[in-house]
Amino acid sequence: MKFNSDMLKIYFVAGTQDVANKADFLPKVEEILQAGATAFQLREKGYNSIDNPAELTELAEKCHQLTQKYHVPLFIDDDVDLALAIHAEGIHVGQKDEKIESVLKRVQGSMIVGYSCNTEAQVKQANQLDGIDYLGTGTVFETTSKADAGAALGVAKLQELVELSRYPIVAIGGITLDNLPQTMATGVKGFAAISMFTQMTAVPTQMQKIKAIVKG
Repeated sequence: MKFNSDMLKIYFVAGTQDVANKADFLPKVEEILQAGATAFQLREKGYNSIDNPAELTELAEKCHQLTQKYHVPLFIDDDVDLALAIHAEGIHVGQKDEKIESVLKRVQGSMIVGYSCNTEAQVKQANQLDGIDYLGTGTVFETTSKADAGAALGVAKLQELVELSRYPIVAIGGITLDNLPQTMATGVKGFAAISMFTQMTAVPTQMQKIKAIVKG
């Protein structure tokens, strides 16, 4: 699957640790995909996440079956071996994960590469590299979904980073229906979220509202 920045419009990120009951995870993923998410990232990380390699591979394969069913890319967070093993469409790399240069060398253009960049220095470093497809930038607003999220950037700083980056940016962190319009107004290509999706009720209605904002 070739990268297109439209993939970033409604980018769902989650792992089993983000739902109260692990049995509800795959049905929730399918519900959000069916309602119109444009990408899904499996981020199995932190307290109460799966750490058994065989179980994680099985989960990733089931997620991939769902993303293929709805014709959207599957990204694996911070696990190149797993992404390669299940032939995921993409890999997402954080600043504290495997070095981006190593990841680019390993995937050899075989998958879409996303890279977390949250400061001017990080964006400038990414600008010097070839092979990255998009940057994930945040946290835009305060969030409790990521323990390591750091201080919120705010939309003014986000816009500066969008203008600085040679790569399309997807915004993440504390994004809600209320602040989504101002987030999109910065020039990002889309937004990513965890709790906004995992805690969503009345999914079709909420997703229609999101689509209307993202399409502008």
